[in-house]
Amino acid sequence: MGQFKPIPIGVEDFKRLIDDGYYFIDKTLMIQDILDQKGAVKLFTRPRRFGKTLNMSMIQRFFEKTEEDNSYLFEGLNITKAGDKYKAYQGQYPVISLSLKSMKQPSYEFAFEEFKKNIRKEFWRHRDVLASDVLSPVERNQFESVCDDTAEDSVYITSIKLL
Repeated sequence: MGQFKPIPIGVEDFKRLIDDGYYFIDKTLMIQDILDQKGAVKLFTRPRRFGKTLNMSMIQRFFEKTEEDNSYLFEGLNITKAGDKYKAYQGQYPVISLSLKSMKQPSYEFAFEEFKKNIRKEFWRHRDVLASDVLSPVERNQFESVCDDTAEDSVYITSIKLL
């Protein structure tokens, strides 16, 4: 009898899902839909435990430009079979990825603290922008203050725009 692949219960990272050989339904053509529809904004609504976070991880791993080559994650999957037109987008963009699931807290203050942690994590992931000259001195100070957890709460109001 053949060996069964494990079911990815609680696995939210597409890279881990592929690397560890979990069973999954290939939803990579969602990437094709995103590219073909050319919308400025995409809203993904599904019931709880329906794979939203995993799908967002898949999208991030496809589009995000990183030092590590993630193309192997998509080998043999539907998006790779869809053609070079779509593969040309792979690994070409900075990606901001925020999950708000941890923000369900008993108070606004706790929810805001979770938001700040999530924003700080994304700023830290994109800290290489500090080595460039794209930020003004004020923006640089704001960016650094988010990274080192000294930012005023008011900085978080426009933090996603800054990032």
